[in-house]
This record gives sequence, structure tokens and C-alpha cells, in this order.
Amino acid sequence: MASHFKQSFVDEHDYEASASPMAAGSISKLHAGEGARKFASTKKREASKPARGVLIGVAIAALLVIVGGFFVVRAILGTRVSVDDEILTSEEVFEPQQAEVSIDEQTGSVETSGIEYMGEHYSLVAVEGSVGVIETDANGNQRTLFVLNGTPATMLFYDGVLLVPENLADGWDVIAFVVGGESQPTPVMGADGAAIKGAGEISEAHLEGAELVVSDSTGATTRIPL
Repeated sequence: MASHFKQSFVDEHDYEASASPMAAGSISKLHAGEGARKFASTKKREASKPARGVLIGVAIAALLVIVGGFFVVRAILGTRVSVDDEILTSEEVFEPQQAEVSIDEQTGSVETSGIEYMGEHYSLVAVEGSVGVIETDANGNQRTLFVLNGTPATMLFYDGVLLVPENLADGWDVIAFVVGGESQPTPVMGADGAAIKGAGEISEAHLEGAELVVSDSTGATTRIPL
């Protein structure tokens, strides 16, 4: 009897499976969805490699900018400026200074050597029975910065600040004034926030590094960090 089923034949080579280079014992069964997860994880790792490369490049660029900025700032700090037709480096401009002060107790006249800073001259003068600090520019124009409550023992300059140790009726204190701005004169404060004061009269005041050292008639020596 003739068969009603048509058989189709396929070349026997179509049934040959390609051999896997992985050993048979090392193949583990993937659970549902696990193959997709592993595939996605592989893609994620591959995608992260270029991202890390970009971050490393950005970090190197930032480091170059920082290093370059350091040399630019160093060059600026080393710039030479002109003060009263003299060429000074920025370090010399901020060099600490001290003025000699002499006050005649009978007449109240004041003699002082003054302090030079950025083309300006700072000195002490008699002002209506008191002593004031005046600023004189290169053209001879003057203005009074402030008037002291006491009698100045000396005047010093440190890091852009004028310091005036003064004798008061009941002891002494130190007045500070930032030059080049619109600041107000204020007493130098201690760590407790109170004005630093001493007994007796100031016999000597000078700078030692970043400290103002004040000796008074009581024999005490006060070191004031600046």
C-alpha cells in the first residue's frame, strides 16, 4: 500500500553539532533568565572599561591644571612691584617694620620715622591734644586714619597691619589697623575675645617673628601672637 506520508531527507552533515572547546564537566546548567543576566553583566563590565579610561583622563587633566596653577600663583607672588621708584619683591613689600617715636611731654610734639607701604607713608602726629596716625601719599596729600586714646610708645607694621602699643591712664593696650581698606582701629584681642591689656607703662615693644613682645614697667613681658 502506498504511503501517504512524504519523507524529507536532510544531509547528514546538518545534524552534526560543533564541538565546544569547554570541557563537558565544566558546563553548568543555566536557570531561567540566568543567561540573560550573565550576558547583561558582561556587557556592563565591557562598557565600564571606557568609562574608567575617561575618568582617569579627567583626573590627569585636573592634576595638570592644579600644578599649572601653582606655578602661576608662584610667579604672581614673585612679581616685582615699584614703590617710590624702588623695585621691591612682594616679600619685601610685606617686610615687618618699626617706627621710632619720640613725644615731648611738655609741648606734646611728636617725632616719628614713619612706615612705608605700597607708596604710602604712615606716621604719628599731634592732633588737638592727642596723637593721630596719618597717611601721606606720593603727592604729599594727607589724611588722618584714626586718633589714639593714649600715648603711643612706638608703631609697627606686620602683614599689612599697623600696630600701635599705647600707654593709657590705667595701663596699656595695642591698637591694630588694617591699611589699604576701610577698616576701623580696634584693640588687639586675646584668645578669650577680650582686649589684651597690661599694667604699668610700656618700656619696650618689638616684633619677634609672628609675635609682638611688650615689656612694661612692672617687669612683665607679654607675647602677643599676630
